[in-house]
Amino acid sequence: MYHRQAYNQEYQVLEEIGRGSFGSVRKVIHIPTKKLMVRKEIKYGHMNSKERQQLISECKILAQLKFENIVDFYSWDFNDDEKILYLYMEYCSRGDLSQMIKFYKSRNKYIPEKIIWGILAQLLMALYKCHYGVELSPLVTIYDRMKPPTKGKNIVIHRDLKPGNIFLSNDNNATNNDDDAEKEYNDNNVNEPNRQNIKMDYSQVVVKLGDFGLAKSLETSIQFATTYVGTPYYMSPEVLMDQPYSPLSDIWSLGCVVYEMCSLHPPFQAKTFLDLQNRIKSGKIDNIPEYYSNGLNAIIHSMIDANLKTRPSTFELLQDIQIRTARKSLQLERFERNLLDYEKELVNIEKILEKQASEYERELTQLREQFVHAVEERAREVVNGKKVGKVPDSMYNGQYSRPLTKPAYHWQTRYR
Repeated sequence: MYHRQAYNQEYQVLEEIGRGSFGSVRKVIHIPTKKLMVRKEIKYGHMNSKERQQLISECKILAQLKFENIVDFYSWDFNDDEKILYLYMEYCSRGDLSQMIKFYKSRNKYIPEKIIWGILAQLLMALYKCHYGVELSPLVTIYDRMKPPTKGKNIVIHRDLKPGNIFLSNDNNATNNDDDAEKEYNDNNVNEPNRQNIKMDYSQVVVKLGDFGLAKSLETSIQFATTYVGTPYYMSPEVLMDQPYSPLSDIWSLGCVVYEMCSLHPPFQAKTFLDLQNRIKSGKIDNIPEYYSNGLNAIIHSMIDANLKTRPSTFELLQDIQIRTARKSLQLERFERNLLDYEKELVNIEKILEKQASEYERELTQLREQFVHAVEERAREVVNGKKVGKVPDSMYNGQYSRPLTKPAYHWQTRYR
């Protein structure tokens, strides 16, 4: 699935949803399947060989990171005439975390703590996949003991973790994608005021970590990266001081993101870059609003720790009882929604069976009436002295030779 495709016209290009120094990001529809996707367009004509190699590395990183909380990468192709690389990725229908923060900030409301724990748990699961190269096993109970991960290969550090790179989707985004595409395909002229009036519900969003353009893939977990280009507000102290860094730099950035979700502003703010740099190096932050629990405040402070020796790893953070509780809650909510979907599917099957049974009974009743009518007609002919010959056409006109279509009682569901 992850291969270069010849440049083609299989995609209907919709509106632009983002732009940067690299190029633009657009919504597109894959016309043969009517699947709604995102296309990242990267201009590579001005790039040197090292930068082009970085592009290839990004494609490789995206291809290997297959996980439910990481934006899915479908394929890539390029337009050699215009020197543009196209990356086709999953479309996340609920925007990104920065939009969610702006949504609550514009209404002077705090993001509910349950939502924050849920987003934090999902981001930790995504980072676990990046930092250790394996997926977490589902929890049976919140008291399950996790086995320490083995030192793997091709460890990925995101290096640009920020609200704008954390995308949000519906839990059933995969199943509703075709419906969304159909809507976009038929009506792509919804103006911006109408989009803003759409009611937003962030209570059951699925987090998708994306934009790995600055990611660094390490061959072994003991290596350290030494170059960085990222967002200053979420940079770790070791990055600012040009010191070797590890996946723990992502933990610092994650702490800054969660802090912003609670306080609706980044933990470190300054008017100049030098002042910002000094504030980050100190690692001193205010507590989050009293609206939130001490447990959430404590875990944020543990992540925003200038000391690498005491800053927790992804594995250590996943041991927190409240993170485990959030993970188990997410599992149960998804299980419940799957049951509801299954129930709806069974109800639809029941309606189809009832319709088939009704048609079957109606057809059977018609045949019985025709048979009775034919017998009565034949009886009258016998009474009137008509010679008994062959069976009249009214009794046998081919209707009784074809089998009735019986209702189908065995159905294959997508949950079986």
